[in-house]
Amino acid sequence: MYMKKHFSLSFALFFSIATFGQQKVEYTEYDLDNGLHVILHQDHSSPNVMVSIMYHVGAKNEDPTKTGFAHFFEHLMFEGSEYIGRGEYMKTIQSNGGTLNANTSQDRTYYFQMMPSNQLELALWMEAERMLHAKIDTIGVNTQKGVVIEERKQSYDNRPYGTWMEKMNQLAFTVHPYQWTTIGDPEHIRNATFDDITNFYKTYYVPDNAVLVITGDFEAAQAKEWVGKYFGDIPRGTRQMYRPTIVEPANETEKHETIYDNIQIPAIFMGYHSPAMGSKDAYALEILSSILYGGKSSRFKTNIVDKGLTLDMAVLPLLQEDPYLTFVIAFANAGGNLEDVQKSMDEEIEKVISNLVTEEEFQMALAVKEFEVANSLTSISYKAEQLSNSYIYFKDASRINKQLENYSELTRQDLQDAAKKYLTKNNRVVLYYLPESIQQ
Repeated sequence: MYMKKHFSLSFALFFSIATFGQQKVEYTEYDLDNGLHVILHQDHSSPNVMVSIMYHVGAKNEDPTKTGFAHFFEHLMFEGSEYIGRGEYMKTIQSNGGTLNANTSQDRTYYFQMMPSNQLELALWMEAERMLHAKIDTIGVNTQKGVVIEERKQSYDNRPYGTWMEKMNQLAFTVHPYQWTTIGDPEHIRNATFDDITNFYKTYYVPDNAVLVITGDFEAAQAKEWVGKYFGDIPRGTRQMYRPTIVEPANETEKHETIYDNIQIPAIFMGYHSPAMGSKDAYALEILSSILYGGKSSRFKTNIVDKGLTLDMAVLPLLQEDPYLTFVIAFANAGGNLEDVQKSMDEEIEKVISNLVTEEEFQMALAVKEFEVANSLTSISYKAEQLSNSYIYFKDASRINKQLENYSELTRQDLQDAAKKYLTKNNRVVLYYLPESIQQ
């Protein structure tokens, strides 16, 4: 009976992949004279349209003495503009039936608005407004400084384990700008001058450093007309942009640090130096991570969590524009010892270094990944972000249609080779988080 259920599930899963895997995202793209790249993808399945703009600027483009600026602008850009009153940006979008948000990474900053189809022109005008002349004045700057510093306190300093990624980056990177997180140093934000902030805006928030993507229910000719109308006269950038080419030297030995925090449950965070996005090894690590901890039958789940050694675990290959880290995380069970937890994790990792994963594990992990990719392409918001990423990182929007190929071309040997290359002790940093109450 169990075998029949397992076969049926597998068959249904592969059938779904076959159905979705043939989907191709059709789009058109062009450049305005000022360098703004525009990508249009029509999807009339619902009366909505996504307007997104991605700027090729993130934390890694910052001055080491002035960190947090990219994330600060994520907030400041909602203050308004010369023709949009303070605090009116969100209200205007929401009162016209839309939703909006933004996020910042170490490599890019992304703004997006989901609107009813009949509000496309409004969304384009508003996005062009803040590219051309965002409201950067004393009131807005001071307000958002306070917001960002408070966010730092709530999300990092005062949250259990909140500093783990910041500590990990500091330990893992000695010269590369990935050594700081997007939230930045609060003192850098507090001490930022008006000129510092204006210079950052005029350098990076320019059309030739951005991609505008429209997905959803719209007419292409009308969209092009509005794009030209609102973005066409925005001047090209004239300032030199900082594009770091720093290469982080390889770890020679494992790095280890212990953090005493206001927590109850000990936790271990390990970070393995990993390849940049888009490489074969990066895709291999994604699949391998799923085999280690990606479901009820994954190795960490069955051999560590289910045996009571940990409460929960995670394996997170965070792929960035430059080589970054794959995180392996575990929270110890009551009375658990982190040394024992780490030993059990190391044993499982050593297995995928020494031996090929099983064919069943490999095929199931591929199936799950391929289903996730194919299924996500039904969302206009996902397609907008993937088209943006493909262009910003690779100058190749067609990569959105090659995602499944990247995984289907892998072999079990590719996974083992990636494990041997990256999941070694000398290639990692380790953080122990322990309760303050046990500190000597």
